[in-house]
Amino acid sequence: MDQATALIEILLDKTASDADRDDAAIDLGDISDDEEVEVALLTVANDEGTDEMIRASCGESLARIWVRQNQVSREKLALLTGIALEEAVGIIKNENLDLG
Repeated sequence: MDQATALIEILLDKTASDADRDDAAIDLGDISDDEEVEVALLTVANDEGTDEMIRASCGESLARIWVRQNQVSREKLALLTGIALEEAVGIIKNENLDLG
């Protein structure tokens, strides 16, 4: 199992501690640009039953992926809500990327 897959499992595991899930969300934004990572981050970012700290980290990680790619996924950005959206937009604006 590769590192991204292991981190995705932790992120999606609702029985894992909030701290572990938050760390996994942050680490995923730093290590991988894979579609599977983006899907997992989007899933958790929009799960209203998930702690806001984790949702915010998911939004930040998605934005870091898009910054690395130098391209904002408008379709995926439009799927974000609440704190995840706020965090993602903040990072994108800070990096002066076009929101389209």
